[in-house]
Amino acid sequence: MSLFSKLFGGKRSSGPDAAEPWHRTQWFESNAGGEETPIGRSWGERMPNEPNQYNYPGSYREYFEDIFSREFEDYRVRRSENPRTDRAVAYTFFDGARTALVVELLSRRTDTQVLRRSCKRSGIPYLRFYYDYHGWWNARSYVVNRIQDALRR
Repeated sequence: MSLFSKLFGGKRSSGPDAAEPWHRTQWFESNAGGEETPIGRSWGERMPNEPNQYNYPGSYREYFEDIFSREFEDYRVRRSENPRTDRAVAYTFFDGARTALVVELLSRRTDTQVLRRSCKRSGIPYLRFYYDYHGWWNARSYVVNRIQDALRR
């Protein structure tokens, strides 16, 4: 056991969801003031009064996967981990055998363009959502509306 583990009580967790509780606490504490974000918009000074990734009782991945399964149940959705970084994960929506949409969840500290460019070359609709960008709440209505719009293309 390392000195760090001995001092802080066991094994450190790693991976993209490990910092989730810290981010959540930071967001709540830093957004006590300012104007509330209007319903339907995903960015603003204060948390909107609607479901969003920061008031969801799970990780950001669980939040998005819940939206995908509840709101887009007619699509088969497959998750793909990014082999180059644990700060990005992609979800491919299938309508039968056709690839209907690719959604990528990214850290603001990730500047990966490979999947976005591949989708553009292939003519596949592509969306990205940042899960750790200050002031971006990923409100449920915002996420659902963006995905619905992309699926209509």
